[in-house]
Amino acid sequence: MSHELDFTKNGKARMAYATGGDRAIPWHRLGVPMEGLQTVEAMLQAADADYDVLLTRVAAVDDSGEPIRNADGSVVIIEDSRATIRQNTDGSIDPIATVGTRYVVRQNREVLERALAVVGASSGDAVMDTVGVLRGGARFFATIELGATFVDPAGVNDKIARYLVVSTGHDGVWPIRYANTDIRAVCQNTVVLGLRNAERVFTARHTRNVDTVLEDARTVLRLSTDWSEKFRLEAERMLSVNAPLRSKKLSDVLNGVFPVGRDETPRQKKNREDTLDSVLSLYVNDRNAGGYGFNGWALYNAVAEYLDHARTDDKMSNAMASMDDTSSVTQKKLLTHALVLN
Repeated sequence: MSHELDFTKNGKARMAYATGGDRAIPWHRLGVPMEGLQTVEAMLQAADADYDVLLTRVAAVDDSGEPIRNADGSVVIIEDSRATIRQNTDGSIDPIATVGTRYVVRQNREVLERALAVVGASSGDAVMDTVGVLRGGARFFATIELGATFVDPAGVNDKIARYLVVSTGHDGVWPIRYANTDIRAVCQNTVVLGLRNAERVFTARHTRNVDTVLEDARTVLRLSTDWSEKFRLEAERMLSVNAPLRSKKLSDVLNGVFPVGRDETPRQKKNREDTLDSVLSLYVNDRNAGGYGFNGWALYNAVAEYLDHARTDDKMSNAMASMDDTSSVTQKKLLTHALVLN
């Protein structure tokens, strides 16, 4: 799978990302590096992502591109369809997609500024970590840094950076989506603890009631000090679970997440054993048990690190699965969490 980033006519990738500190450079090494966190204005300009999307009617044309006309000479209009087009800052126009008649355009800037309001920030605050454009302008994403929380019983001091990932589409497929994401600064793996009564993703379709629906975002996402505290307490519960090497707890978790398949072939058995070896190697390193002890928290993060980074050689595929709350990768993380605390 390719990175799907959009490019300007002069070959510049439409993405910008903050650098410095413990921030990782994007794996594809494309886009504009920006020193430290930035404002919405600076990041949109750097990523060339502040284009306007227009909603237009759809006309019938022949194979040569000439309009098809009615008997009275008027152009034939497809009444039950609309189209989105991108109006670039240089005045040029690019087609995006056909959409339904209920579709309502929300500009990239508008969606991002609404997200800032949800987290209590303003467009002048330097909180932007990434901004990018995908698929010819059809899709837009950004990451807002929300600060960090620390898991720190007995001096463990494991830093969890908190983000809000914002995405929207102009193709009638991608909705407006705000997602809570928690990244361990030590290894940059996505943590999905799945706090049992907290929603992590808020979604709104591009329809006429989108503004009313978006008013509920803060409540649904639980972007509050209370949410951060619950996350920390859940992580500390996992830290209290002992899981030394060759223990029943370690075996139960790994065999539960990576079970023996029915009628397993020798090749499948070998692949499973290789997977377990990879997870165990991650478990004992300094990012996990080597730094935080042989416990449920380190074990959870070893599995998450494997799923996010080592599961396949396709880094983009790994990243997309890690950010998808419905993927098998996310389900395995949630299962790991449950088995650790069982």
